[in-house]
Amino acid sequence: MAAEVIFEERTQGHCRPEGSAGTPPAAGLGARELVFQNIWVVGAYWLLAVLAKEYFSRYQMWPAPLWVPAGFAMFAALSIGRETWPGLFLGSFLTNAIIFHDPVIWATMIASGNTLGAIAAAERARGRMRVDEMFASVANVSYFSAYTILHGAITACVGITTMWAQGIVTIPQAPSRWVDWMLSDASASLLVVPLALLWRRHDWTGQNVRQLRSEFAISLASAVLALSYVLLGTTGNRAADAGAIFLILLPLLWMSVRLSLALAYPVFVAVLGAMMAGTMAGYGPFSGIEQGGTFTFFAEMTIGFSASLLLLGGASNEQRVAERAMRSLNLDLEARVDQRTAELREIHRQLEKAAFYDSLTGLPNRRLLEERFAFCGAAARRRGDRFALLLIDLDRFKEINDNLGHDAGDALLVEAGCRLTTTVRECDVVARMGGDEFVILLPETGDRTSVESVCTRILAVLTEFMLFNGRVIRTAASIGVALFPDHGATWQTMYKSADLALYEAKRGGRATWRWYAAEEVGRE
Repeated sequence: MAAEVIFEERTQGHCRPEGSAGTPPAAGLGARELVFQNIWVVGAYWLLAVLAKEYFSRYQMWPAPLWVPAGFAMFAALSIGRETWPGLFLGSFLTNAIIFHDPVIWATMIASGNTLGAIAAAERARGRMRVDEMFASVANVSYFSAYTILHGAITACVGITTMWAQGIVTIPQAPSRWVDWMLSDASASLLVVPLALLWRRHDWTGQNVRQLRSEFAISLASAVLALSYVLLGTTGNRAADAGAIFLILLPLLWMSVRLSLALAYPVFVAVLGAMMAGTMAGYGPFSGIEQGGTFTFFAEMTIGFSASLLLLGGASNEQRVAERAMRSLNLDLEARVDQRTAELREIHRQLEKAAFYDSLTGLPNRRLLEERFAFCGAAARRRGDRFALLLIDLDRFKEINDNLGHDAGDALLVEAGCRLTTTVRECDVVARMGGDEFVILLPETGDRTSVESVCTRILAVLTEFMLFNGRVIRTAASIGVALFPDHGATWQTMYKSADLALYEAKRGGRATWRWYAAEEVGRE
């Protein structure tokens, strides 16, 4: 997501995946590649030094309020590693020896300080956090800001000591010159390093600008208007006009929160550069002050504004990360709840099946059959209807079980259940009572002829042979029939009536059916 401050470490097209905090990304580079890296560092350092010297000297502002090469040195030490020290040293040495015409000994000392400051600050930062997470939190931004001050302090100590040794700076002048030097290098690092790291992201604008283009346009226009007012809308009251500079910060802070730090920071650098250029060209409330000296205001403003943007961006990123983590946690919890609910439903289904269905045949068991009987009985009473109950017992089942084994008996029971189910209607209930005993409820079937027709079909399908392990199994069935409410008004009485009728069927020769009691028996 574009709002996140996460950076892809690339240098010269070479990907350097970060390991643990403090691991130099250049640790695995070959000697030839390190040489090319250092040549690139020397050239970039030299070019920035020439441009900075030329630009600030043109406006009689020297030493420079922002020594840009110092910011580049820290960026190179962070993104490449301590292996850049030869390039940093040589770039600084050539700058001081050629551009500033310092003797070799003094140029060497200042170059050593510049190299030591950048490497020491970068290594401290690496030991504390990953480069790709440097601006991802308030704590990281605070540490990074402190390390830029450390960078400036080291270079200032070595530089001012060298100037004192040369007789350029006296001891009473040393503290103020030290502060100027430190602020110049620290502000440059605080400005250049975030810009360079953020700029190297290939997606630093796209997504959030497309989603919030109106807010981006309003924030950008507000920053431009505030800058124009500071440079061109002076009232003559320098104190009042100087306070207007904070108007520039407001839209940038809003952009950092609503869009991303990666988008707000380049805009901030562009606005700051335009204000510096306008001020040095004679516009705005700060033009004309300290001409020919160190314009420390720019360094102080850079540190203050940069730190504000980075801290707010880090806080916003922490909030986004926390919100994203909360959303992820909620989704994970929802997924767990859904999974647990599905598991509970499956357990419930299995328990229900175990409670109401026969484990062998999958048919309803006695408990479910009693519930269905109660339902059919209540419906029959309301309508004044009758329904039949068939109690079925397989003939010769014990003999088959004993001779062929329990596997054959189980297979016969399953096959009998299937045949019974396909013989009756969908609304009829086929249940297994246990052993080789089955029960069929025939709702809304009280006509004797209809019941006997069902009995005939049942006897026909159950007398058909079955194959088991290549052996033919033959059986038949006896059926006892009871009618509700003629032969019983409760489950117990109906079952007892059907059981007595079944007994009569078996005593009458099996493979037949009988009605309950002394009623005339029909047979087909």
